Amino acid sequence: MRMLIVSLGVMFLAACDPPAPASSPETPWFVATGTAVPPGQGGDAGRTVIYRDSFGVPHIYAPTVEAGLYAQGWAQAEDRPVQLLMNLKIALGELTEIAGEAGVRTSLISHMFGHVRFAEQTVANMTDAERTRLTAFANGISDYYAIHPDEVPPWWRHPAVTPAMIDAFGRMFLYNWSIDEAMGDLRRSGVNPDFITTRRASNQWAISPSRTADGHAILLIDPHLGWFGVSRFWEMRIHAGDWRGSGVGLPGSPYIGLGHNENLAWAMTTGGPDTADVYRIELDPEDPNRYRFDEEWREIEQAPVSFTFPDGSTREYVWEASHHGPIIARDEGVAWAARIAYDSDVNRNRAWEELNFAEDYTGAMAACETLSMFPQNVMVADTSGNIYYQRTGRVPMRDLAYDWSLPVDGNTSATEWRGFHPAEDHLQVLNPDAGYMQNCNIPPDAMIPDSPFSLDAQPEYLFSSADYGPSRDGWINQRGARAIELLSQDSDVTVEEALAYAVDVQPYGYQRWLEVLGRANATESGELTELLGWDGQITRDSTAALKYYYWRTALDESEAGSGIREIVDDHYAIAEQREPRDIALNDAQLGAVREAWLAGLDTMRTQLGDTSQPWGRVFKTGRDGVGWPVGGGGGDHLGLTTLRTMGYGAPNDNHERFGERGQTSTQIVVLSEPIQSWIYLPTGQSDRPDSPHYSDQAETVFADRELKPSWWLPEDLAGNIESRTELEARF
Repeated sequence: MRMLIVSLGVMFLAACDPPAPASSPETPWFVATGTAVPPGQGGDAGRTVIYRDSFGVPHIYAPTVEAGLYAQGWAQAEDRPVQLLMNLKIALGELTEIAGEAGVRTSLISHMFGHVRFAEQTVANMTDAERTRLTAFANGISDYYAIHPDEVPPWWRHPAVTPAMIDAFGRMFLYNWSIDEAMGDLRRSGVNPDFITTRRASNQWAISPSRTADGHAILLIDPHLGWFGVSRFWEMRIHAGDWRGSGVGLPGSPYIGLGHNENLAWAMTTGGPDTADVYRIELDPEDPNRYRFDEEWREIEQAPVSFTFPDGSTREYVWEASHHGPIIARDEGVAWAARIAYDSDVNRNRAWEELNFAEDYTGAMAACETLSMFPQNVMVADTSGNIYYQRTGRVPMRDLAYDWSLPVDGNTSATEWRGFHPAEDHLQVLNPDAGYMQNCNIPPDAMIPDSPFSLDAQPEYLFSSADYGPSRDGWINQRGARAIELLSQDSDVTVEEALAYAVDVQPYGYQRWLEVLGRANATESGELTELLGWDGQITRDSTAALKYYYWRTALDESEAGSGIREIVDDHYAIAEQREPRDIALNDAQLGAVREAWLAGLDTMRTQLGDTSQPWGRVFKTGRDGVGWPVGGGGGDHLGLTTLRTMGYGAPNDNHERFGERGQTSTQIVVLSEPIQSWIYLPTGQSDRPDSPHYSDQAETVFADRELKPSWWLPEDLAGNIESRTELEARF
């Protein structure tokens, strides 16, 4: 077991010479004595220590919350030395220094929406205790780089990581949901701004004790984001003063983002009320830098910014703003301004402190009451047996005479916001009668049969932003339908079943498609017999699953594909508790099904040599071109989306497709006392290619579809320690 003791007193990365590692003291007590005293106790009691388990995951033990945050910052920098600073660099609006011209748009967005500007004000307005905690986290990051200067990328030119940088990154990541909502409003009006929106998805479900075998609530936490880059989650355990728990966060963010403490587990999925608007403003024909507001002309603010490029050159850019917010598009005589609800008064850290230190579900309510949560479905469970849901966000009060899903008139004060809805106005439910609930990026009316939510019970913009689906209500996706199918039929869920449901690989509704294929009088009898007898499991060893993929892909590419899909798929039937509608296909459509079947088999032979290859021949998990066969599907248009959602990249020369998004940090939490939890990542804990934890989870637990125990309790970790690092925290 590797041992390292580090004592630090450095103040800034460039302010003094970095300290050298302290000499090792006597053999650590638990090695010398051979005792089984759990970590954080015995000779390590009162010390700040990072133990790493056999997957390289840090377990932090510290005497205070501040010391724990310091160690968290240190461990993040150790695991993700480049990505952490890259995350901060993007938030600071300095991506051009790395990416050149390709980073201009992203850098402009950071400045336009005030990530740094608002972060500096937020930090200045924090309480002393809040600022001390954020400073401790930032110091842990800075001190790691101070003692490891060779790991600082050449493009990082700041003397230290500051609390404002940390807050700016949090704002950039979390409030991009609202920025994307604004872009959606503009696109629905027929104007396409030059902004890239992010693909996001997640699963969550909660089960009441009345429907579990052991009488404890169970929660699924399952975000689906990109596996690399800004959204790459980082795994941790913490035991620091009153702060104890397990979960994940992002490099550059403090606290547990998604996970559990000793009392509460919390999950979030994309979808929520409308937290952003676009205003259409008429420009002065005599001066296009002025716009009319009520009875006066106002100046459009011109905000210059200078960007540095990799060759050292600088260029000047100007972004514009009205009093509504930044200008995101212009045309002859008109401009569009975006306004999001999160400004300098919003301290997002308060919401996460409420979650991390919550004693029961009311802590989640308190987090939502801060109105600093980004638009999300927040679902929690606690050790008292409660399950709770809120569709949260910072929601402006608006004049209902206007359609807020489109740009509204920005030349009149009639469309000005009228404050913000308190959290009590948000859609929420405690312990629903069904005994379970799920939200896999679907509208609230489809969360459970006989949902307590309906669109006509409140303003449309509180029910859902128009940016989160084909309509505000009346639909469900494959993941949501499959979650209802599993949970509604199981009134006695065991831990083993919950773990299996988290990684379920059966696409909802596949049986209807096999019925269609059977009616199409398709040939190739051997292959057809195999597929018609398929159990619907998209496992890595399934040859039928790969045939299904090639057939559905060929059909999707055909002219008739989308029309046939609209007839066959009827996922919403399960939410309405009715029989799916009849499959009414004509002869021409059945002919298209038959032709697609044959075309898919031909493509398999061309690409793979024959039609006997399994799913895992094509679909892999891994990094840098090194991969392992993996099960799980993605793509509603192909009927392949499973609860274990996977988004695959384009095929390589060997016709392999590597996972690049989907399940990022799946967790099952059983709210017993003490809490039990399981988790996995799709790659590994470390970003260091020479680390044994670069891809170890991809090769083992992720490829095998088996969540690993979190070992978050000291007695569970004791037999799984790989290394130990002691720190002297500074805050």
